Amino acid sequence: MEVFTVLSLPVFRLILCIAAGLLLVGCRSSAIVPMFSAAAWSHPLRPALRVDTATADTAHEPPTPPRRVKTQVRPPVAGTPDLAPRKQELASEPRRYATATTGDTASSSTQPVAPRKPRQQSSPKFLSAQTLVHYSLHFVFPVVLALVFFSVMWQTAYLIMLATMLIDLDHLLAKPIFDPLRCSVGYHPLHSFYAIPVYMALLLLPATRIVAVGLLFHLVTDTVDCLWNFSHCRECYLNSRLYALRNRVRKLLGREAVE
Repeated sequence: MEVFTVLSLPVFRLILCIAAGLLLVGCRSSAIVPMFSAAAWSHPLRPALRVDTATADTAHEPPTPPRRVKTQVRPPVAGTPDLAPRKQELASEPRRYATATTGDTASSSTQPVAPRKPRQQSSPKFLSAQTLVHYSLHFVFPVVLALVFFSVMWQTAYLIMLATMLIDLDHLLAKPIFDPLRCSVGYHPLHSFYAIPVYMALLLLPATRIVAVGLLFHLVTDTVDCLWNFSHCRECYLNSRLYALRNRVRKLLGREAVE
């Protein structure tokens, strides 16, 4: 009942009529194509012409006739030979070209050059003068020390000095175990700077005097080998404990460490 009461209202009926009229007008206008009269300011659209840029410039230009070039013939000069037969002979002869050989191509082609590697410090050879001097000081020169300082029992003193070479067992703690360019003085535990005062203190005791001489001379021999390496390997010197000790002493004396 409420729906019919709303529909009976005059305002709602008016709205329905306006909506129905607009709907009819919209359907009618969509089916008819509008026709507009041409105004004074409007112009019909012209179809676009496709112009070829390659032929546009030459289409309107008239063809130019070929030009005639007059050849000037120089009069022959008296006393000059005629070169025309010679030119004909050269034209008739076949041209000869040099043939390339394998050697020519190999020499002319650019060979790739390998990049230079940084120069590496060479380690001393086994039969070099440095190696011979080093092991001679270890095995031969202790005989001289035994004869000079311990002449009464020089054989026993020599064997004891050879036994002091057992301090080289501390090389087993290093990695690598053997490096010919490494300075062992100050690097290994039994070759350290803390062990040197202990070896010097053994000189005060008569029972350990021969051992002390052997140990100290062993360190002297290794120092000679280090200095030999430093003469041809500056990096070995800069990385050694002797260089660090030198800088420390200079610092204590108030001097600047100069490389």
